[in-house]
Amino acid sequence: MRRLSLVIAAFATLAAATAGAQTLAVEPVSATTSTNAASVDLPVSAGQASYVSLAGPVRDIVVGDPSIADVSVVNDRTLVVLGKRPGVTSLLAFGAGGRALADRQVVVSENGGGGVTVYRGATANHYACAAQCTRLGPGAP
Repeated sequence: MRRLSLVIAAFATLAAATAGAQTLAVEPVSATTSTNAASVDLPVSAGQASYVSLAGPVRDIVVGDPSIADVSVVNDRTLVVLGKRPGVTSLLAFGAGGRALADRQVVVSENGGGGVTVYRGATANHYACAAQCTRLGPGAP
């Protein structure tokens, strides 16, 4: 019971901290260059954009759920990610020969902020957070 109280307190603190923070329209994020690296979260607000700088020229881009986020190519090493609606999706970018340039988990929240996961035993509940947290649907990473 004490652990649950601590989780709730941490969740409330995170929500309060993100409520007072100002968010810029574009937030810089550098991409991972390792082909074996785990996904890295990229928080984006709905209606806002962030850019991802790549280590090499991009050839192919894959967005898991285009209804959550969209990607535009600025140049061969810069992508702009636009948050469309709250949720979580993946962004993959590949260079020549299929070399992985980026593996991102895009977390789109309603008004700035990022994501939080609340664990209850083996059960994980995922939220996209800003001034308020929105619970993401089943199967969200």
